[in-house]
Amino acid sequence: MREDEYGQRSRNVFIALWIGATAIKCALAARLPLFVDEAFYWQEGRHLAAAYSDLPGLTAWLARIGVEIGGQHAWALRSPFLLIAALLPWGLGKITAREFGEARGWQAASLTLLLPLAGTLGVLALPDVPMALASVLCLAAGVRMLRGVDAKAALELALGLAIGAFSHYRFVAVIGIGAMALLCLPEGRRALRDARIWVALMIGVLAWWPLLLWNLDN
Repeated sequence: MREDEYGQRSRNVFIALWIGATAIKCALAARLPLFVDEAFYWQEGRHLAAAYSDLPGLTAWLARIGVEIGGQHAWALRSPFLLIAALLPWGLGKITAREFGEARGWQAASLTLLLPLAGTLGVLALPDVPMALASVLCLAAGVRMLRGVDAKAALELALGLAIGAFSHYRFVAVIGIGAMALLCLPEGRRALRDARIWVALMIGVLAWWPLLLWNLDN
């Protein structure tokens, strides 16, 4: 099979899987009653703040956007999370395609859909969804940085770090793993000497300020 035919076939498989998975998740999101944590985030979204007692503000903000657009329904509450989760396989596929070719990109996107945790992501309105988006953005930035720092890599890194900081405390683990990976590689250590990366890192640090401020005040 020729490479272009192989890539087209891989693309068709992914599209079919993506449509099926997205349809199933939308159906489940419309039928499942609110999970306890989701109800809590919905209540937090009615009183918007930069941070709350249990987590930063982004999950509540997304929940508020959902119900403001779609009304006071479980599906509406979950719709921003469904949208983000639906975009993640495309993002991972794009990263893989850039490094290993189009066919491998579509295959990586398909495998993302088949992973149990990634495949069900977005059915519930949970902070794991924006945190996964932040992780993908940081991964894209890290891969780009290893090939050479540019403005896009710095922007992706800053955006990923900021979204992660506004998602959940657990994003600290992603930061730690990413830092170790960069420090272990010569290309990563070289990238960390670029001033643009340090600007991105400072933006990521500042994104934790609302959560820190909430803890200091309480």
